[in-house]
Amino acid sequence: MRNEEPLSAIELKFMGCAEDRFTKALKKQMELHEGVTFMDLLKFLYQSSLGPFHLFEMMNETELKSWIRKNIRKAKSSDGLLAEGLYGKKWVRINFGPYKNRFGNDYRRIYEAFVKAKCMKQGQLKEYTDLLRRLIDAVRKGKIKSVTEEPRFLSLVENFLEEYEEKDYPPIHHSKTYMQRNSFEYLVVPYSSLDKMA
Repeated sequence: MRNEEPLSAIELKFMGCAEDRFTKALKKQMELHEGVTFMDLLKFLYQSSLGPFHLFEMMNETELKSWIRKNIRKAKSSDGLLAEGLYGKKWVRINFGPYKNRFGNDYRRIYEAFVKAKCMKQGQLKEYTDLLRRLIDAVRKGKIKSVTEEPRFLSLVENFLEEYEEKDYPPIHHSKTYMQRNSFEYLVVPYSSLDKMA
């Protein structure tokens, strides 16, 4: 998509107070992570509403287990947050570094938590598009701005979302900035499966 690259390069900041649960969630995301761009906020909202179902479409059970095992093996053990809440109480990100610190290379535990998603009702695109409308509203109101003054930011966002809608809202990737500056290896699992991480 033509505006994805410029939007992936513009770091964002949250301005003023967060008045509701939605803006509080956005603000927290931007406080927890360095170099957050518009694409990273989209990824956050995509996962919050639609979960990890696209992974089931991309890989079979054997491939998923292998992918999880490989990511845990290459993760650096760390003391950070094991579970990072997404917007709402449906999904969480399990960070591989803290997971490895706690459970070593045991991929089965996280796989079992992840696969519980198959039994859940799949999120609806309308839920995601409603969140996108609220995100663009926060941008228009000046709650979310570029760190450096970027006069084209709003028009880049609007043009991107128009094209994104035409392509029927495919999954989004994190920006390079985000990936370079954060420990970003994680897996989205159902909030209800957090007991497996105890």
